[in-house]
Amino acid sequence: MGAAIGLIGMAGTGSVGWDSQVYWETIQNVRQGHDPYADAIAATQALRGQLGAKPPLVYLYSPLTLTWLRLLAVFPGWVLGVVYTAAVGVGALAQLWAGFQMAEKDEQRWLALALPAVLFFPGLITDDVILSGNVAYILYGLILAAAVPGWKRGRWGWYYAAVLAASIFKLPCLSLLAFPVLVERRQWLASGITAAGGVLIFGAQMWMWPQMFREYLATLRLMFDWKREFGFSPAGVLGKALFSHALAPSPATTILYLAYASVLGIVLLILAKRVDEWRLGREMWVPVALVGTLLLSPRIMKYDMAAFTVPMLLIGWRALRREADARREDSATVGRSKAESTTPLKPTTGLNGPPIETTAGAASIAIGAACFVIPNVITVTGPSWVPGELAVLLAVLGMGIWSVEKAGRAGTIAAQMRRLPLR
Repeated sequence: MGAAIGLIGMAGTGSVGWDSQVYWETIQNVRQGHDPYADAIAATQALRGQLGAKPPLVYLYSPLTLTWLRLLAVFPGWVLGVVYTAAVGVGALAQLWAGFQMAEKDEQRWLALALPAVLFFPGLITDDVILSGNVAYILYGLILAAAVPGWKRGRWGWYYAAVLAASIFKLPCLSLLAFPVLVERRQWLASGITAAGGVLIFGAQMWMWPQMFREYLATLRLMFDWKREFGFSPAGVLGKALFSHALAPSPATTILYLAYASVLGIVLLILAKRVDEWRLGREMWVPVALVGTLLLSPRIMKYDMAAFTVPMLLIGWRALRREADARREDSATVGRSKAESTTPLKPTTGLNGPPIETTAGAASIAIGAACFVIPNVITVTGPSWVPGELAVLLAVLGMGIWSVEKAGRAGTIAAQMRRLPLR
């Protein structure tokens, strides 16, 4: 209820639906027989020469999507508004539900209370992108909901269909085809076929609508040159930095993307193999695999990060919990050693008096709060050139890899200890 009231208050006091408004205007243009890309190019070029003008929001999806808009154009506007708003809401809830499935039983108790707040912190950084009405909330809702039966029961058919459909709107979604491979090595062929299908669909539009496709690419180029919305991936951050210094972003961004995507892909594949050898639970590995897959995308926007917020939250929680457990065990070991050599101490008491569990728990809460607050303050109040979102993504992925390695090695040691003969 608090989240709903907050969203209503934000919508009433600020801007709302800026992306969905573009979709509605494009539907109107298509209904009247206009070329939305030609209109976008004309509007952008007209404004670009004006002093202090802001770049307009224009339709940036492939020509194939216009076929879908023509079908929608037969419905009244109020019907489309109600249905689309409901679809965005259901998509956002589907993302939260899918993230909830990745939590262990003890984590679900507190995560159920934290889920409503996730809507206000996409990628753990505060932002109002939920109010944009971007179609990504629907697409990622379908993709993540379809991923649950995939990683739980090995049924990936709907996941591939959802990714393929999403790639028609957003081609970088094809990078999500790495996720099934990281969870099940048998998915190489299916992922490869789906990726080839996505590329063929995109390329076929060049042949089906040659003029419109050229205009579509020109619209993308104009918006990148003016708005510089490269996103928060390493390549995107580099592209924005080069543009700010009046330098061409290509081919430097392409080279950087190929370099870090290759390294990250190899690291994730090696870790996936070790997870199988260690026989860790899927709940431990799936959030890390998802966040790693997100970083394989060449362009990461706020609405992309929103879909992966719950996995990021789980990774951070598990890393802090594992560190607290390690401190507790170390303190208990030292306490027992001192007790054996001097005066006996209570089992639950630390060296300086306070209970070990209380000390470790308070430290974990303080560290977790600092890790959450500091990047938010830096991103909101700091200079625009600070890539806070990328830093959070990389830090969370690093914490996830560390946690998985720790859990795997601890399980290996425990298994070896169980095999030792008793004396």
